Amino acid sequence: MKIGVFSDVHSNLEALNACLNRLQKEQVEAYIYCGDLIGYGPDPEECVQRILALPLKGCVMGNHDAVFVEPGLAAFFNYDAQIALEKTKSLLSEASIQALRRLPQRVQGDDFCVVHGTPFDPVKEYFSSCLQFRFNYNLWKGQICFVGHTHLTFFMEGGENNCTVFLVPEQDRTISLKPQSRYIINPGSVGKPRDNNAQASFGVWDTQAHTFRFLREPYDVKTTQEKMRRYKFPGFLIDSLSIGL
Repeated sequence: MKIGVFSDVHSNLEALNACLNRLQKEQVEAYIYCGDLIGYGPDPEECVQRILALPLKGCVMGNHDAVFVEPGLAAFFNYDAQIALEKTKSLLSEASIQALRRLPQRVQGDDFCVVHGTPFDPVKEYFSSCLQFRFNYNLWKGQICFVGHTHLTFFMEGGENNCTVFLVPEQDRTISLKPQSRYIINPGSVGKPRDNNAQASFGVWDTQAHTFRFLREPYDVKTTQEKMRRYKFPGFLIDSLSIGL
């Protein structure tokens, strides 16, 4: 089975549509979503409804989604993110807010796990080091743990006592999943990449071929930015989309 894996859409409908159109061309049959449906962007309602309507193998709560369960999390956001959150609240229906509140913090599948941050701290902690790989090794089951949150495309490969981190700057890269190894895979961010590449980032897990393919896809950034200007989003959030920050 081919499964589309994506994360951190952050209310960016144009990026989400580009991502899903590409995954449809790749003939995926199901999806895994690693959190943060909302925040930063101008179309939270549409993004929540479209993502939750997909045939999902797993969909977890991100730190931006979690503010509807734990409002105090907003205190950890920078000023621009807090302004965007207030605008997001005004653009969401009560049904979508309740749907966000019901999202699990982790999903454990047959051979995979999904969290936004880390298995130890599924919502808030950034997964970024081999030290974390070793610490979290026994906190999830299966060969792959899919994560988001950093907005960076990378994977970690290793065992209980070894680990290597690989950043993925390529537009299209396929990795073979070795049966003797376990993996942390971050597909990057669909709606707000932070690796100086404005294109939406996501991937395809082929469970039969035992591969994961990292993909990038351009989208209509200007339309997203025009909506953000109309709603008076902070200037940095608008401008940063053009340069992948």
